[in-house]
Amino acid sequence: MGKCPYCNNEMVLEVIHGGRDTVKWIPKEKDRVVILSSFVKGIKFLEWCDSKLEGYYCKECEKITIDVPKQL
Repeated sequence: MGKCPYCNNEMVLEVIHGGRDTVKWIPKEKDRVVILSSFVKGIKFLEWCDSKLEGYYCKECEKITIDVPKQL
């Protein structure tokens, strides 16, 4: 477990599973047309159904902290 950087309470280690589509972070100004978002470069977190990512969840703040995977 870790401490929440926002409220300093204990965080719980949980897992986020990939789904049908790639999960990635893209800058807000590039998210104008949802259909074209797959062509926008961003930070990929998850690729497909068999991928998973660990993150710490704070029940108090309702925030998740994760480590960004290395980008290829």
